[in-house]
Amino acid sequence: MNPPELLTAFHPTSPSTIEAFIRTLSGEASIGVFLTDPAGHTLYLNARLRRLAGLPETPTASESWLKTLAPEDHDLIQAKWADAVADHRSFTGEFRFQRADGSICWVMAEAFPMRTEGIASTGYVGMVRDVTQRQLAMDALRIGEDRYRSMILLSPQAVLVHAKGIILFANQACLRLLGNASTLSIEGRPLSECFSEEFVHALAPAEVVDNVPLTAPVKRRFLRADGTYVDIEMVFLPLTFDGQTAVQVVITDLTAQKNIDAQLEQAKKTGAVATLAGGIAHEFNNCLTAIMGFSDLGLQLLLPDSRVHGHIQQVVLASKRARDLVTQLLLCGRQGNNVKQWISLDILLKETLRVFRGKLVDNIILREWIPGATKPVLADLSQIHEVFVNLLAHSEQAMRMNGGVLEVRLDNLDIPITANGNDLPLPRGQYVRLTVSDTGEGINPEVRPRLFDSFLSHSDGGRGTDVGFLDVQRIVSEHGGTFRATSTIGQGTTIEIYLPTLSQHDSPSNQSPGKEFSNPVERKEFLAERDKER
Repeated sequence: MNPPELLTAFHPTSPSTIEAFIRTLSGEASIGVFLTDPAGHTLYLNARLRRLAGLPETPTASESWLKTLAPEDHDLIQAKWADAVADHRSFTGEFRFQRADGSICWVMAEAFPMRTEGIASTGYVGMVRDVTQRQLAMDALRIGEDRYRSMILLSPQAVLVHAKGIILFANQACLRLLGNASTLSIEGRPLSECFSEEFVHALAPAEVVDNVPLTAPVKRRFLRADGTYVDIEMVFLPLTFDGQTAVQVVITDLTAQKNIDAQLEQAKKTGAVATLAGGIAHEFNNCLTAIMGFSDLGLQLLLPDSRVHGHIQQVVLASKRARDLVTQLLLCGRQGNNVKQWISLDILLKETLRVFRGKLVDNIILREWIPGATKPVLADLSQIHEVFVNLLAHSEQAMRMNGGVLEVRLDNLDIPITANGNDLPLPRGQYVRLTVSDTGEGINPEVRPRLFDSFLSHSDGGRGTDVGFLDVQRIVSEHGGTFRATSTIGQGTTIEIYLPTLSQHDSPSNQSPGKEFSNPVERKEFLAERDKER
């Protein structure tokens, strides 16, 4: 059959054929179909639309698809439909049907005026599609995005989301890291307005395959809004955000990691130097032993008033001074060994003060109150030396600008007998107490809760230094003692260290068998000589 014959065969020849065609098409259609008069009143609803709207299968008088609208959409859709009919124009809307059984059906409706040449609109023909599944998927996506926002917003990890050069989202951690004031000041703005050209270029993924950015973590040094620099690492991830394809950038602050790496590298260098210093000290000590031994033998052969006798005495004195320097090298060489032994703190403190005194500025007066030998303490020599140095450094910093008096006391203490009503968390017993007082400005009450974060230097406005109260407290606690600091603004700071001592019933485990001491002075001298020999 040729095309003209085909067209003739299917050309409708009567109104009844047209009506049968339309009824068959609307009755079997998979979408809802409705017909209205020019005023918008419903004339016909197909079976599919009746099922979507929850209407009975048998038509009723004055029925309308508008009567089954959900209450939330009723007024808006009614008004929109009335405006379209009044203006004889098309209608499009997305809304919900609320069926008689209470269920909800999301639909999208379109209606068009029916016109014949030379005749005004004779009514409307409309189509209604079921979009419930699509709407449920969109709702699930919206819920997922809301959860994503709430979770990422408070995340400690900095997160930035952007698309087509526009910032869509930035959490609080990102704003703090990048130095921006608030979310409102950055979201919705172009990347180029908020960041440098170099940073915007770094945000662009290096390679895109099937709309998926593929790139390794990018490390950059970024200039923040406040003019400071921060080292960051960026990782990119594609995602759908607010219905559009976007890129999520997870930003990690590398500043702390770099500081840790630098400290580790410095610790390695310090360890190497300490090992070298310890080795040199032992070799040097062997040389000093020979020098002092032969000098003592030479002195016995010379007349006490001879010039040579005086010269050799100067050699002996210089050798003893060198032996003190060896002790300092051995302290450095034993850093980190964490080996405890019975030591007398008065000897170690006097040596530390002697070295420290030479480094003091002229406007600081150092006063020592070390009345005599203190009872031995089981301690790591290098760690206790570190405590002494740190406490003295803190007090010296407190008075560096205006000067003052630095007072150091060391005495024996019996708790609770001589502890005058204190609340120290220590059991009853004998202790050695170290007190370091300065007449500096004192520690501001606002920073006292952070006292154990770092030494709050007075000279730099209380921002803290590399010397830590936390380290001092840790060392003292490991030795069974306690740490206490009191401060008054304008009057200074007093720091007290309590360490348990050797009681009369204890015996040092590293003491030589059969070695007896007639008095504490002999014990002190023995321990001091042993320290020098190590």
